[in-house]
Amino acid sequence: MEQLTGIVQRVTFHSEETGWSVLRVSPLDRPSEQITVTVHQAKIFAGATICFEGEWTHHPKYGEQFKATQTTEKKPASSSALEKYIGSGLIYGVGPKTAKKIVQHFGADTLRIFEEEIHRLTEVSGIARAKLVQIKEAWEEHRNIRDVMMFLQEHGISTLFAVKIFQQYGVKSIEIVSSNPYQLSRDIYGIGFFSADKVALSMGFAKDSPERIAAAIKHVLSSSREEGHCYLTLPQVIKGVQELLKEDYEDLVIQLLRTLEEANELRTRVVKEAAENITCYYSKSLFYDEAYTADKTKVLCKQTVNADDSRIRNWLDRYNHQQPFPLSDEQYEAVAQIVQHNMSILTGGPGCGKTTTTKTLVKLILAMGKKVLLAAPTGRAAQRMGEVIGMEAKTIHRLLEWNPAQGAFTKGEEDPLVADFVIIDECSMLDISLTASLLKAIPERTQLLMIGDVDQLPSVGAGNVLKDLIDSKAVPCFALTKVFRQAQESLIISNAHMINQGRTPKVESPIHTPTAWNDGTDCLFVDSEEATAEQSKFIHKISKTLKDTADTGNITVLEEEPGTYKTVDADRNYYMEDISEEELQQLRYQGHKAYTFTIPQRFMNANVQQLLHSKDDASALKTILGNIHPWSTLHYGFTASEMVLRLYQHTIAQKVNPDWEIQILSPMTRGSMGTRNLNTLIQEAYNPLGEGKRELKIGDRIYREGDRVIQKRNNYDLEVFNGDIGKILHADTQDFELTVIFGKGLDERLVTYKKDNLIELDLAYAITIHKSQGSEFDAVIIPVVTQHFTMLYRNLIYTGLTRAKKMAVFVGTRKALGIAVRNVDNRKRQTMLRELLGIRD
Repeated sequence: MEQLTGIVQRVTFHSEETGWSVLRVSPLDRPSEQITVTVHQAKIFAGATICFEGEWTHHPKYGEQFKATQTTEKKPASSSALEKYIGSGLIYGVGPKTAKKIVQHFGADTLRIFEEEIHRLTEVSGIARAKLVQIKEAWEEHRNIRDVMMFLQEHGISTLFAVKIFQQYGVKSIEIVSSNPYQLSRDIYGIGFFSADKVALSMGFAKDSPERIAAAIKHVLSSSREEGHCYLTLPQVIKGVQELLKEDYEDLVIQLLRTLEEANELRTRVVKEAAENITCYYSKSLFYDEAYTADKTKVLCKQTVNADDSRIRNWLDRYNHQQPFPLSDEQYEAVAQIVQHNMSILTGGPGCGKTTTTKTLVKLILAMGKKVLLAAPTGRAAQRMGEVIGMEAKTIHRLLEWNPAQGAFTKGEEDPLVADFVIIDECSMLDISLTASLLKAIPERTQLLMIGDVDQLPSVGAGNVLKDLIDSKAVPCFALTKVFRQAQESLIISNAHMINQGRTPKVESPIHTPTAWNDGTDCLFVDSEEATAEQSKFIHKISKTLKDTADTGNITVLEEEPGTYKTVDADRNYYMEDISEEELQQLRYQGHKAYTFTIPQRFMNANVQQLLHSKDDASALKTILGNIHPWSTLHYGFTASEMVLRLYQHTIAQKVNPDWEIQILSPMTRGSMGTRNLNTLIQEAYNPLGEGKRELKIGDRIYREGDRVIQKRNNYDLEVFNGDIGKILHADTQDFELTVIFGKGLDERLVTYKKDNLIELDLAYAITIHKSQGSEFDAVIIPVVTQHFTMLYRNLIYTGLTRAKKMAVFVGTRKALGIAVRNVDNRKRQTMLRELLGIRD
C-alpha cells in the first residue's frame, strides 16, 4: 500500500448512492501538480486535505490514477485550502464569499471555532442567528459522517463498506457497530461472518463472548441453507460452530441456543426418531415458511371444485380427434383430473409430454371460461413456458410483484392474485421461502398446478418442496411415464432416461465417427483427459527444473528410485545418462551445483525422456498416462479444457449451426475444468480485449464489453435474479458502471450495474449445472472428468443433459461418466414438510 497526501482541488464525480468518487488532488509535496484519485467516500469536498492509501494504476483512457482504499482526513493544509473546504458546499448556507469572510476573521483558528465555539460565527458580517442554526446543523452532520468513517476505518473496514454501513445505519453507525459488529454480516451484503468477526475481535470482543457465539450459531444455521437444510440438530450446530471458530464451545453453544430461542431469534421443532426426541433448530424465517407452506397446502387441498366430469371428457374427446398426435391415456387422464382438483402436481421426465399436457390443460381451462396465470422460477424458464404454451408467462417474482422500497412482495394474503387457475413450471427449483410467498398470494378457491421433474437437482435454497409434496401424498400427483416415439428418436432424451435408471449410455464419439456431427446425432462424447492437480504439478516442476538447468548450466539429477540416478544434459537435447551416487558426490566435491529431483513413486512408469521432449500440456499428459483411450483428443494435441474451448469457439458453429446458443455446464467451480478456469480461457480466446472495447477490472475479475454474464443473487432493486444470464453492452470506465442486456423479445431489458453491484455478476460462458436449472440452451458442453469426483452424481449429470434442446456434448472420460451414473446422491435434505403434511400410506 502506498500513501498520497494532498488537497482535493475538484470533485470530478461523486455518486450519492455508492460513494464512488473521482477527484483531482494536489499532492502536498508537489502543489503545482494535479493527480486523479478514485475512492469510495460517503461525502467529500474540495479543499479537504486527505491522506489516501492505495495503489497507482493505469487507466487506458484517462492515464495514471491513484486508486485509494482508505482515507484519513487531515486539517486543511493552507488558508486557501481551508477557505475552499468551508465554501465548497460542505456547510449548507456557506458559499465561497462567506467562507472567505470567516477565514479572514478567524484565520488559523477557524476549524477550532467550528468545533468548539460555533456560536461565535455571528461575529462575521452576514451571519445572523437563523443562518447560524443552518450552519450548525450542517457542520454537525459533516462531523458525524467524518467520525463514522474514521471509526470504521480504524477497525479495518474499507471505504467501500464504510459507505455502505453509513448508508444503512446513518449517524447510529458507531453505536450499532460498537454494540454488535456481528450485525454487519446480517445487514450488509459482502460482509460475511469472518469479516464481522475480524472487526469484533479488533474492538476487543472476547473469543467466547455471547455476541460471538450467538453470531456463529446464526451463521451456521444460515449456511446450512446452502446444503438445502431447513434445520440442524444440536450435534450439527455444535460441530458447525466448532469448525467455524476452531474452538470447543459446546456448553456455551447449548446455553446460547436456549437464550436465542427465548428471545425468539430462532425456533425449534421436536421430532421423534427411534423413541428419542430430537430437537431441530431453525432460522426463524425458515421455520415460519415451512409451517405456512404445510398449512396452506392443507387448506388448498381441502377445497372442492365444481366441475362436470362428463363435459370435461367430452371436450377432451373432441380435442383429441382434431390432433395429429392425440393425448396418451396418461395425458388424457391427467388433464381430466387436474381441472377437478384445487391443488395438484404434474410430474414426468423428458419426452413424456408434460408440455403437450400443459398446453391442452390451458386450452381446456380457457374453454371453461376461467382466467389462468402462468409462471416459473427463472426468466428463461418463464420465457420458454410462454413460447411453448402460446401465452404470457412471468417469473414468480414478477407475478407476485416485488416492491424494492418495501423489501417484500406486493401480492400476498392482503392483496392476492386474481385468477381462477395458477400454473407454476419447473417446481423442482422452488425453495421453501419462495413457495411460502407464492402460496400466500393464492386465494383458497384458486386452483394451483405445480409442474416439475422430481429427478432433477433440488432447489439451490433450503427445502426439497416438490419431492416432499409428492412423498407426503397429501397433494394429488399425476406422473407421466411413457416416453413418446418422437422423443425416443432423440439420444438426449433416451440417454437421460438411461442415466436416471442407473445405466451408463454408450455415446458416440465424433472422433471415431466424424459423420456424427451431421447425421442428426444430438448427443456426443469427446474422449479427452485433463491433468489432475498432482499431475500438473509434476509436469510443470520437471519443466521448470530443466529450464533452470539450461539457463544456469547447473546439473539436474533425477532420482528414479533410492540409489538410482540419471543426469540430464539440456545442451544435448535432454540426453539422460546413468550416474552412481559416488559419481554424484564427486561432482559436488568439484564445485558443480547439482539439483536432485525425486520422481514420485506413482510416476515411475512415466517415460521421463519423452516427457522432457513434450511440446505442450497434451503431449506431456499423454506421456504420464501411458494407456489412453484410442479416440482421445490427446492424440491430436488437445487436453480436455482445450477441447472445451475449441468446441465452444469453433467446432459446434462450424460443424452444426453458427447461430446456436452454446452453454458450458460444469459440475464444479474449481479445477482446470471448473467454471472459473474455463471462463477465463474462453474470455481471452472468444472475447479478447481489442481496439475500442472497454473493460472494468475488480481484483482478478475482468468484465469486458461483449462478455456473457450471470447474476449470482437475487437483486430486487435491479429486478435481476439468481441465474439470470445476460450480455455486457457497455462498460463505463469513468463512473465504473456496466450496462447489461437480459432476456429476449418482450422480456428484453437493460440493467445498469453500479460498482458496488458488480460483485453480483460473474462470467457465464461456463456455469455450474446447479445454476442452469430451469434453463434450456441450443447446445450444452458438459465436462465430466474425475477431478470433479466429489460432485459426480446421477441427478447432476441428468439435469445437465436435459438442459440441451438440440445437442449435448460430453467432454472427458467415460470412467467419470460411469462413476456419476452409479453414484446416487444420498445426502438427505433436512426438512419437515412431509411430516407437517402427514404422510399417507
